[in-house]
Amino acid sequence: MEPLVVSSLVFSVVAMGLSSARILRSYREGKRKRQSDLFSNVTNITRIIEDEKFVQSRRALRKNKLLNHLKEGNGNDNLLLELDMATEEAARNVATTYDRLGFILKHDKELEDEFIQWQSYVIADMWLLTKDLVTKKWRSRNQSYLKEFERIGKKALDIET
Repeated sequence: MEPLVVSSLVFSVVAMGLSSARILRSYREGKRKRQSDLFSNVTNITRIIEDEKFVQSRRALRKNKLLNHLKEGNGNDNLLLELDMATEEAARNVATTYDRLGFILKHDKELEDEFIQWQSYVIADMWLLTKDLVTKKWRSRNQSYLKEFERIGKKALDIET
């Protein structure tokens, strides 16, 4: 074989080896970054759902007799007009927080599935308690308002039923 051919072959083999090493390193770095991002996202989501105002708002909704009456399907739309401002504000806090979480989670399907599996009872309960407010009162001005909350609420209901 000619020296030029041999040197070209050696150069090509070395280049392939270096390229393979670089691809492997990129893969490992990508995997570490994904794990780091996942940990960061879970930490942020946990902070959101453990926020004291959010916890108190959920508690207020669970204690409200009128919302529980509507949740069970024993009411009519006029009952929504009787809801006090503090309870409506608590409901808005819960709904907008879950809407924000739904928006964040839809960008990571795997994390969304795990989160909804973990929190399905709470999400489903909060959706049922606020569903009439969202769909019959608040959406009268904006039909796409709180769509992400509705989406994860329905997913949670599917898990619970």
